[in-house]
Amino acid sequence: MRRMTFILSAILALTLLLCFSASGQRTGETNAWAQLAELTPTTRVNQDWFGVSSAISGNTVVVGAFDANIEKTGAAYVYVKPSSGWGNMTQTAALTPSDGGEGFGTSVAISGNTIIVGAANASNLNHRNRDRQNQAPQTQGPGAAYVFVKPASGWKDMTETAKLTASDGADGDAFGYNVSISGNTAAVGALFAHSGAGAAYVFVKPASGWSKMTQSGELTASDSSTFDNMGSVAISGSTVVTGAYGHNNFMGAAYVFLKPSTGWKNMTQTAEFKSTQANQIYGFSVATDGKTAIVGAVGAQQGIGAAFLYVKPASGWKNTSKFTAKLTASSASKASGLSQGISISGKTIVLGAPGTTVGSNSGQGSVLVYIEPTTGWKTTSKFAAKLTASDGAANDNLGVSAAVSGSTIIGGATKSGPPGEVYVFGK
Repeated sequence: MRRMTFILSAILALTLLLCFSASGQRTGETNAWAQLAELTPTTRVNQDWFGVSSAISGNTVVVGAFDANIEKTGAAYVYVKPSSGWGNMTQTAALTPSDGGEGFGTSVAISGNTIIVGAANASNLNHRNRDRQNQAPQTQGPGAAYVFVKPASGWKDMTETAKLTASDGADGDAFGYNVSISGNTAAVGALFAHSGAGAAYVFVKPASGWSKMTQSGELTASDSSTFDNMGSVAISGSTVVTGAYGHNNFMGAAYVFLKPSTGWKNMTQTAEFKSTQANQIYGFSVATDGKTAIVGAVGAQQGIGAAFLYVKPASGWKNTSKFTAKLTASSASKASGLSQGISISGKTIVLGAPGTTVGSNSGQGSVLVYIEPTTGWKTTSKFAAKLTASDGAANDNLGVSAAVSGSTIIGGATKSGPPGEVYVFGK
């Protein structure tokens, strides 16, 4: 049984330590997007990592806040765009787990009226009495994910509608490290499952509605090995993409799983994408819209970072080490850790770069925007826009999370001392 000490090292160590320096100023940048709002919780706590996870669907944003240094259970906050448009605001609703699931807020996802929140350090143990007695911490639980369904009257402070767990979960699996949802299907990554190989679990909403349940299917890699760390997940329709940045001695790999005609079940991948270079941290993040798979490599380009795009062939997904396009940035952009946050909506891809130096502020962070050319995605270091916070400061780490829905972009900034924030950008 392993102790769950992964939170700092696996979730934010790369986020906060991949702040490689660069120099110069990129010329010819465009920025059709403007900062529209700063989102904050009603109660703000220094170093609470508000913004460590964030997601958007239409006019609704969900933000996770969890810092393993200062709390056992975090929270998730819902923000709904007012009729007057986005503006600085506090939450519409706060979401919390009914059982105090540890690590709640590690990851978040939203699709329509359904939100899922990962608690990668979850445990049903009662820590209150143990702490009073000064007993040593016990081994942490396997993790969980919590589903929240929007009430008919609108989002409000509430506990979960359902709790999702793995039928084969073991202490320290980090189930909930990453979550994704598309319609009635959710995918949950377990970074350390099966001795560190990692796994993804798929849950399909029952006809009667979400309820406490275990998976409909478990997704694993056919060539997995110890410490592959397959934990990043993305789902769109019948397609799931996972990333395993530790595969092949940290060369990294990503996997595509297609829903069988009979429904999700325990299975290995339909196709595998392999990295061709070492130390790229390839597979640290993933995104998909079903026809395009995006794999983030936060260590590529000597720490600038990159995203590798794979467009689904007419004949279907195939094993390959050849990408369709590579999105990165020039050293003059001062970007760093690019693809820490990653998202796609239509022809727009956003990549968070939390280590970006802005002016003299090291690690202030940014979100870079890429627009698909009329001729299709091509390898490029030219981005359409570089989004930064109007009140940004050193070590804010804007871009630790990033998401796009239509013409609205959000970026989480955990900040090193002050409370974190999420910034909303739009055209």
